[in-house]
Amino acid sequence: MSILGIDLGGTTFKVSIVDEHGQLQNALERDTQQHDPPEELIKRLADAAREVAGDQKIDALGIGVPGPIRPDSGVCVFAPNLNGWTEFPVGDLLREQLGFPISVINDANAAALGEAHFGAGRDAHSMLMMTLGTGVGSGIVQQGKLLNGFSGRGAELGHISIKYDAPTGSAGNFGTLESECGRDAIINRALRMLADGHDSIIPELCDHEFSELTPEHISRAAEQNDTIAQQVWDETAAILAAGIVNTVYTVDVERVVIGGGVSAAGKVLFDPLRRAVLARTSHYKFDVNQIVPAKLGNDAGLVGAAVWVKENFR
Repeated sequence: MSILGIDLGGTTFKVSIVDEHGQLQNALERDTQQHDPPEELIKRLADAAREVAGDQKIDALGIGVPGPIRPDSGVCVFAPNLNGWTEFPVGDLLREQLGFPISVINDANAAALGEAHFGAGRDAHSMLMMTLGTGVGSGIVQQGKLLNGFSGRGAELGHISIKYDAPTGSAGNFGTLESECGRDAIINRALRMLADGHDSIIPELCDHEFSELTPEHISRAAEQNDTIAQQVWDETAAILAAGIVNTVYTVDVERVVIGGGVSAAGKVLFDPLRRAVLARTSHYKFDVNQIVPAKLGNDAGLVGAAVWVKENFR
């Protein structure tokens, strides 16, 4: 089979042929232009797919989209970063443009499938994939199959409550893992600690432009033994561990794979995360060495979208 994968993000989208080994061929990346009318974006996606395919006959296409979807109908329920993508029939419109089968999947679930089949979860019986970035995405794969749930919203770990009485949340819930461990939450955690007047090299690393502060600045400071930065990652890891352990106790996953831009923090995140999970599973005996970084990087969603369409090809 010749399969195309698309990984659609709010800033850019990527298209590639994905072979049976999970390798990319003729990959390209284009600006999403997220504020354009949705029909224009669909046309741009279709044009890019034709360009990548060239003269090669394509059997099917899988697309990962940044929002909840209905797998059976290929409808995107809501993509907050894409103009007009509410109850939007992605699958049908792409099929009209391209003329071959289309399967639609949530982007985090696509990344989970990619890592499970060709990345850090390849030899695991079951795997939780978490993508840490602006938000917290996740997916669970058991024996190679995605845990999709009743309506396609399975394993949305970013929207579980960590602080049940918090006044703010995401996706209609309160005190969510995403609102506590997303990119902005990490930055705000550092700013609150800096506001208390403690010494830190974080301001120097962002040239005292706090509007430009990123998790990368905080991780670089932590690597230089900056106390404030280390506290930021310790607290972030402790909260993230609570969400992971809830899933371990619920689904009994063997491995936890962490990807997304925030995961680039490396040891300053993974070391306290493993310690925090170990403290919460001391009797359960979860092997914290199974908490590992993702391997496929930005290609995971592309690869997983291709895996998804191949599994659902009719």
